[in-house]
Amino acid sequence: MRNIDLHIHTNFSDGLFSVREVLDLVSERKLDVIAITDHDTLDGYHEAEKIIQNYNFKLLPAVEISTNYQGYDIHILAYDIDPHNKKLHNLLVGIQHGRFVRAKKILKKLEEFDINIDFKNVRNKTGSKDLIGRPHIARAILEAGYCKNKQEVFDKFISNDAPAYVAKPTPSPKKIIKTVKKAGGIPVIAHPFTIRNDDIIVELIHMGIMGLEVYYAKATLETVKHYESMACEYDLIRTGGTDFHGDDYDLDLLGNFTMPEFVLEELETRVNCQMPGTGDL
Repeated sequence: MRNIDLHIHTNFSDGLFSVREVLDLVSERKLDVIAITDHDTLDGYHEAEKIIQNYNFKLLPAVEISTNYQGYDIHILAYDIDPHNKKLHNLLVGIQHGRFVRAKKILKKLEEFDINIDFKNVRNKTGSKDLIGRPHIARAILEAGYCKNKQEVFDKFISNDAPAYVAKPTPSPKKIIKTVKKAGGIPVIAHPFTIRNDDIIVELIHMGIMGLEVYYAKATLETVKHYESMACEYDLIRTGGTDFHGDDYDLDLLGNFTMPEFVLEELETRVNCQMPGTGDL
């Protein structure tokens, strides 16, 4: 049975480790197939592509794309895309600029709670593309001593329903799904349980979503089974991964969590599940 992780981040977005460090760790943990799914950029994948021949595992082209829909923060994983597709590249560049603007707005809101963070300090925690995310802001807040851990930062200030939250200016999910498909890819809803609204998920499916991230390492078994059944009900591909960023308990998960091998078969053949309960974790 192959060890599979299709949701890994590097410091080209909001991960802590460089591409080479991630690949070395993946090799050390004896994974067989991975996807680098940095937020809104393929730069990490392109960096890995240059050196992947030095490793004994398979790297899939992928990216995690941000969007908003009906007030919900949605992440769409795009697998098996053409990583050199021009329209996909332009879409990602637009989202990257939006992240930059959003970060400044979040810092301005935080000042209302006497949390004063220098924007340069946040930028110093990002990769070479200035791809700023909320985890970078959280790390700056922690270093300044305003909170005890990242979860506290999110819960009190920057989670989706917290007072300093600002939505990213992004393309619509319909545009993202269309762009991913035109780039030859498979659009998949990332960690669907975080949306907390299955009606929204169904609407996204009707827009052309082709899969759900069912086997998510940080979900409960009950949640996994729920979305496994939902994927099969709507004839969707099932994917999964650790959502590795390198902090908290991610290092314990990487290499110690995998998923059923049919995940790869569904991605490779685009043949979807026919009946619920086939995944046995």
